[in-house]
Amino acid sequence: QEPFLTRVPLPCLLSAKDPVCPILSRWAAALASVLITPQEKQDKKIMIVGFSLSPGGLLLPYHLGVLSALESRGYVTRETPLAGSSAGAIAVAGQGVGVSPLDSLEATIRVSDRCAELGGARGRLLPLLREEMDRLFSEDAHQLANDREGLIGLAHREIFPSNRPVLQTRFESRNCLIDSVMDSSTFPFFSTNWPCRLVKRRGERIPRVVVDGFFSVPRERYGCPDFAHASVMMSGAPPAAEVKVGSIEDNTDDALGLAADDMIDFSSLSGCGKPLPNRVITVAVFPHETVGLKASESHDSISPPPEEDAVGQMSELFRLATQASSRDELTELYEKGLEDGERWAVEEEGRVRGGTTKERRRNFAEELLELN
Repeated sequence: QEPFLTRVPLPCLLSAKDPVCPILSRWAAALASVLITPQEKQDKKIMIVGFSLSPGGLLLPYHLGVLSALESRGYVTRETPLAGSSAGAIAVAGQGVGVSPLDSLEATIRVSDRCAELGGARGRLLPLLREEMDRLFSEDAHQLANDREGLIGLAHREIFPSNRPVLQTRFESRNCLIDSVMDSSTFPFFSTNWPCRLVKRRGERIPRVVVDGFFSVPRERYGCPDFAHASVMMSGAPPAAEVKVGSIEDNTDDALGLAADDMIDFSSLSGCGKPLPNRVITVAVFPHETVGLKASESHDSISPPPEEDAVGQMSELFRLATQASSRDELTELYEKGLEDGERWAVEEEGRVRGGTTKERRRNFAEELLELN
């Protein structure tokens, strides 16, 4: 019989505004992990599910809500690979270093309020983002991210000296981690008044030119990072290395010698030193269908459901993404993320692979054995 706590949707029982919610969520996930048998843990390692989070500006609370729901249901643990661009990178970094989603929500509210005081968000987000990370990230935040069993990937696009996507997965210092989030959040003429960001790494004489993680992947991914960019790193790279695709262009499938319809077994491409996912769920702050996010099937996607008035919905979401909003509006975004993340988790439990997480793991393992 499944442990009781894995069957109770805690976000549905507690209000997102209740400060006890994240504490109980983490307690439930920790207790559920203890109740899983060693054999079930082995099954879980066979099918690794990762989550790739899109950009989204000030729609960041939506991502925070989704991660809260997934963590409470046991889908996001310290072993779960996570990658993000821009707002997605902020959410992933916070999750990776143990910042409470509600603390991140309060930080977003402070940034929004400050933007309203200064006359708007455009050109002001990066310095305000750094202030909040300085406030929330512990002195050993980089070590927490590096020591996490699951990969934490922060995406950006390097323009010079080489034009290539970057998925940084290791951080040599707290400042390096903060800089990586800043790199991923450099959207030209929005988060900064400049078209790019100049970054000078330790030991480098010429600065790199980088832009937002949205530009690190093809348009059909809508900024959701590709874990394959972490898979081509040569083993034995130094701990502070960035995981890059080298001379490989955006079409990683072609570069790896795969046909367009082939499935990539990411677990066999673990050059970054940590397990990579067999299955990736894309999480977007805009409806997948509306923005043309085609990188995943409907069962492998989490986003707001499209409304009948698609133009009106996108207009409102774009306003919230680019302009200062009220506390109530940002809290509502968090709650919508909770709701959509919970909906995906409930639907996932009833899919064809099995009615429970345990059954799905076993069925997936049997399928792999049959293929081999």
